[in-house]
Amino acid sequence: MASLSSVLDIAKTALLANQKAINVTSHNIANANTEGYTRQKAVLEPMTAVQYGGLYFGTGVTINSVERVYDRFQGVQIRTASSTLNRYETKGEHLKALEGLVNDMGGAGLSSRIDDFFNAFQEVINSPSSYPERSSLLSSASVLTDAFNKIDATIRQNVASINNELESVVKEVNSIAGQIADLNHQISNIEVGGMEANDLRDNRDLLLEKLSGIVDISTMESDTGQVDVYIGGFFLVTGITTSPLELDINPEAAVYDIVSRGTVLNDRITGGSLKGHLEGAAVYDETEGKLNLLAASLIKEVNLQHSQGYGLDGTTGTDFFSPHSVYTHASSSNTGGAVIANGTVANLSAVTLDDYEVRFSSAAAYTVVNKGTNAVVTQGAYSSGSAITFDGLSFTISDNPSGPVAGDKFEVSVKKNAAESIGVAITDPNSVAASSTLAGVPGDNLNAQALADLKNAATTDGATFNDYYNGIVTDIGFASSEASGSFGAQTKLVEELKAARESVSGVSIEEEAINLIKLQRAYEAAAKVMTTADRMMETLLNIR
Repeated sequence: MASLSSVLDIAKTALLANQKAINVTSHNIANANTEGYTRQKAVLEPMTAVQYGGLYFGTGVTINSVERVYDRFQGVQIRTASSTLNRYETKGEHLKALEGLVNDMGGAGLSSRIDDFFNAFQEVINSPSSYPERSSLLSSASVLTDAFNKIDATIRQNVASINNELESVVKEVNSIAGQIADLNHQISNIEVGGMEANDLRDNRDLLLEKLSGIVDISTMESDTGQVDVYIGGFFLVTGITTSPLELDINPEAAVYDIVSRGTVLNDRITGGSLKGHLEGAAVYDETEGKLNLLAASLIKEVNLQHSQGYGLDGTTGTDFFSPHSVYTHASSSNTGGAVIANGTVANLSAVTLDDYEVRFSSAAAYTVVNKGTNAVVTQGAYSSGSAITFDGLSFTISDNPSGPVAGDKFEVSVKKNAAESIGVAITDPNSVAASSTLAGVPGDNLNAQALADLKNAATTDGATFNDYYNGIVTDIGFASSEASGSFGAQTKLVEELKAARESVSGVSIEEEAINLIKLQRAYEAAAKVMTTADRMMETLLNIR
């Protein structure tokens, strides 16, 4: 109704609305530097008009809501980009560490040790009967094997560190999941009454962004304001319920399995530092496999040639390096009771250095398959304790107490653990077989020459020992450079996305100060209206 009292009411609504708007602006200014804070704005709207004297008169102003100035699509973009950024960063750190481990800068790497070893044979060739040259050869061989051992040990330590990091990261993921579920509960309780839980939503978005840096996630918000979070298609948070991640030790893999509700997620994870750790562990594992092949090839070729010669002490048929240890392993998925015994090398010249798998089609029949080519090497009838021989290897499988069943598998490998176990078998320099015949001792150097010639022979996957190792170093260097370049490009993308978000959702002190002045003036004007209406009312009351 158009009256002085209605003018007072209108002025009162203006005072209250502008006071609340000033509170919102003050809240923005106070949180200008708060991480994850999203600018808020008071949404003013006119109150319902009333009809009086054939006309509609307004009844004032009210705050309809306090909204976050937020672009949900920008939030998704930043989470996705941050996930990729952390993946490249973590993977790059592992590659950089591995690159520093295997490169030959400064002449103290494995490549130089290989050169020194074969160059020492040249000294024996020049003086085949000289004790010092033979002793120097054994010293060079010991330095070489130590280099293999140390690189392998460091790789294993780094993979163990990754597993420790996975334990920490999974605990953090589960902790964040619990916090998100708690915020879901608080937000839905507040917003069910029609209010906005803006600060709580900021806290939840900050947690989601932090979580996406650890592992790639997808989210879905329900009508109640609760957010469901998924990793690899499996829910981590649904409403106020969480499904924590777990870690399982996989006896057939170097790195732990990340498990959700019984399903391994390792291959489903595509981003975040968690993916970077998994990729780093995979590169370490691949490098160790190549290092093992190099060590196994070196053992095989040198021992084969050395065993054909004669030492100053008349010995022959001796190994220069410690002979191969045959790795055998029963699959963790086996359901039968059979066990596999440690194998032996029956014929070194027939050894291929490939990995094999013994597969049982029934309790009485097995097939040996080359894992690299998937070709069948041999087949046979199973008899507990009977030797199985193929490609220069011999081993036995025995009932303990029951036998194998269909589907059971056993792994056999000569190269696995070769870098860890390689060592020098000869302790007496006089046993170095430099001569090709017994009659040629001590002046014959033909076998030493044949051993020296192995340096340039394509014995390891079609390459020389040094070329093969340099290929390992080069591959790691390229991968490290690629990860570094990707990280740099992704860093710029994330910075651009965050700058775009800041332009929309960030607090500008200058803008808020201007807005504060505008609201102050509106508040003062509303107070002036109220004062004026009060005086008018007083004037009416004083009329006699």
